[in-house]
Amino acid sequence: MGNKDHSKGSSWHKWDLHAHTPYTHLNKAYQCSEEKFIQKLCDSKIDCIGLTNYFKFNEKEFELKEKIEKRGIKVFYNLEVRLDYQNKEDQCLDFHIIFSDKVTQQEIDNFLRNADANVGGTEKKLADLEKDDFDKAVVNFDQLLECLEKESLKLRGKYLLGFLSRGHGSSRSSSNYEKIVKKVHFLIHSSDKQENLKKDREYWLEYNKPLIQSSDAHEEEKIGKKYTWIKAEKTFEGLKQIIYEPETRVSIGEEKPQDPLYKIDSVGLNFDEEVKTTNEQDDTPFCYAGFNETLFFSPNFTCVIGGRGSGKSTLLQLIASAIKNKSFVKGLKHETIQKYIEIQPDIDIMDSVEYLAQNEVEEFATNVSKFTEAIFNRIDSKSSGKLKELEKQIKESIEKFDEQIRYWQEKNKLEEQLKESEKIRKKYQSIVDAFTDKDYLDKKAKLQAKYQSLIDLKQSKEGFWTFIKELKRVVNFDSKENMEEKNNYDKVYNQLKQDICKKIEEIDTNRENGCFNSEDEKIRTLGAEREALSQEIREFLKEKGVSNESIGDIRNANDHLAKIKMDINDLKHEIKENANKIENFSYEDMDKNIEEFKDQINEKLSKINSAFEEISKNHKEVKPITIEYRLNEYIFEEVFEDFDKLVDKGFNTQRHQSKIKEYLKEIELKNVTGMQHAEFIEKLDSRIENKKAAFYETMKDIFDREIHFQIYRLLILKHLRSVEKYKIFEVRYDKRVLNKTSFGQKCTAVLVVLLSLGNNPIIIDEPEAHLDSTLIANYLVTLIKKQKQKRQIIFATHNANFVLNADAELIIQLKNENNKIVAQSFMIESDAYRDDLLKLEGGEEAFKNRERKYGITKDKN
Repeated sequence: MGNKDHSKGSSWHKWDLHAHTPYTHLNKAYQCSEEKFIQKLCDSKIDCIGLTNYFKFNEKEFELKEKIEKRGIKVFYNLEVRLDYQNKEDQCLDFHIIFSDKVTQQEIDNFLRNADANVGGTEKKLADLEKDDFDKAVVNFDQLLECLEKESLKLRGKYLLGFLSRGHGSSRSSSNYEKIVKKVHFLIHSSDKQENLKKDREYWLEYNKPLIQSSDAHEEEKIGKKYTWIKAEKTFEGLKQIIYEPETRVSIGEEKPQDPLYKIDSVGLNFDEEVKTTNEQDDTPFCYAGFNETLFFSPNFTCVIGGRGSGKSTLLQLIASAIKNKSFVKGLKHETIQKYIEIQPDIDIMDSVEYLAQNEVEEFATNVSKFTEAIFNRIDSKSSGKLKELEKQIKESIEKFDEQIRYWQEKNKLEEQLKESEKIRKKYQSIVDAFTDKDYLDKKAKLQAKYQSLIDLKQSKEGFWTFIKELKRVVNFDSKENMEEKNNYDKVYNQLKQDICKKIEEIDTNRENGCFNSEDEKIRTLGAEREALSQEIREFLKEKGVSNESIGDIRNANDHLAKIKMDINDLKHEIKENANKIENFSYEDMDKNIEEFKDQINEKLSKINSAFEEISKNHKEVKPITIEYRLNEYIFEEVFEDFDKLVDKGFNTQRHQSKIKEYLKEIELKNVTGMQHAEFIEKLDSRIENKKAAFYETMKDIFDREIHFQIYRLLILKHLRSVEKYKIFEVRYDKRVLNKTSFGQKCTAVLVVLLSLGNNPIIIDEPEAHLDSTLIANYLVTLIKKQKQKRQIIFATHNANFVLNADAELIIQLKNENNKIVAQSFMIESDAYRDDLLKLEGGEEAFKNRERKYGITKDKN
């Protein structure tokens, strides 16, 4: 089967392997023609039919097979016989032989001519049975098996054996029955009761036997009413896969099993011949240059196989590059990849597809943080994003600790401002108090009187001389000449000027003769007296504690005092508001959310761990893998880093940082959260023996201030609740943390976890690298078979255990022929490619394990 078939590998088809034809020998109730029988099969959308008859086939049934197959339905012959073994109710065992579609009519006839039946004590060949014999004929199981295995009949490996399941077989306990159970390949069922069908399936799966539901139609109305969904190619080899995988290859529900929700259907690669990869030395032809094909993928499990240089890893890198919008192919630009590759379905699946390169499993095994995030993302997807939403709420709520730190800082700042304001208030109060003293007031009154007298005298002196100066200017005192008298005005002007000049001359003479000396002396006396009184007042104020700088504020002292008192009241109010916010702060609701977050995670992990335990129960050599959730408690470094940023820079912590850290670290963080300031100081102080050490004073200065203790305490409370930053998913193998296990166990555990969580497609390049081979065979294959039912898995691998024992639905084989990539798709049941699978690492052993698992061996013919 090639890519041209658009094959997605082993797919679900509707099979009815037990349907009698209109030519059945017993209980025939058909009222329809052969054509209507065929049409009924087509209308019922049956893909594969087991044409059934008792003891031998009607000649017309061989012609019927051809007619049915022309309508696209695969036909197998089902020979129903009655064994001579009886149960407690004396019922004979209804036994079925389903022949390969490759068995010819001649080969069936040869068998019927060789097989014996007992009819009321008479031995007859099946081919010779007549109409009246069918009700009474029985067949001996050992003889039947011996006949089928005759080399001359060439039927070895070309038939499957089954019998009708009735009540789990509990009423048949003979050794003969046990022998039959051991030899048969399947159980057939035609119950109308779904509950019975389900119980029988579970019962027979304990014996690794597939249960097949069928119509057992003897009339046209029953066709299409009961059937089985089988995941296989519509061939006998495809049908045989139910022997190896009786649970995952068979479904007895009415509806076709659903494919995983998210999947890659196909990848179209259409690279030009000229495409090259670029490296430091030169350009090299790209291995997929000239490759023009569409590769299809199973919605379940696809394995890409091929030798070194076959391009299997590159294929996965190309797919990942196209989906993730970045190039994973060395030397090939992302734009080039986008140009030549097309992925269907054409939807935005970028975020849902997961790609793990060859070394990435190893990286997860050694990087706890990356592995934790990977696990959390997958668990969150199972909760439809509820966990991330709750984590976001917690992250936002713990920011209230930062808010509390700001309240403490604001409170501390306000208290510092209050201290300064109190100093200013005392200063103005002293001024006001001093200025109401009687002695001060007396001196001030005298000073004021002296000052007023001095001012009055100075003003009179200055006014008088200014007036004289102005008169001299007006009468032109320096010029003694009179103007020409032309009229009486001029005559009077000249007379007045002479009178004024004469008077001014008298004043100047009197001034020179000391007429004004007494007034000048009085000015000097008043000034001296004023200065003396001022000095006395200054001395007085100094005694009262009023500084020189404040003396200038005397007039505004009362105003200043009133304002500063208002400021102090405002500060006290703000301090009280901050104190209330600090006192009323609670993180109870925060802790409830954190507890709910933890409970939701543990609920999911409980189911996951139970599934892991179930796998390990079935493989005693494999120890259980578990995932445990916790918060990292080693958070001191992060707490101190944040604390150091918030300490006042004036303390110069850098100089003694290492010592301060050393002693702080000795007090367990959780203990600090319950301490009071004084208790913390005592605890810290008791640990330091050398009180003269340089760092001691610095540390003491820092933590003597309650603000720093409260910041430290709040940071601890915050970090202890930071689930986003400190959550850890601790994976254990056999109760040991991964770093205590072997490297192979580490990587296997990582792969188990990544495969188990999520329903998105996962692409892994050579997962077997570094893995423990025992764990691959006994743990991973079981897990893959379970997980591929709900998520698409794509591996590039050379390990046969993954391909065969994990039952890959589709295998894409890549080869490099003459520097050209050649692709071929096929299935495990495709016998033509068995040799290619044998060449895989451990291929022969994997085939043996697969066929040995249920006591089945491949016939040499």
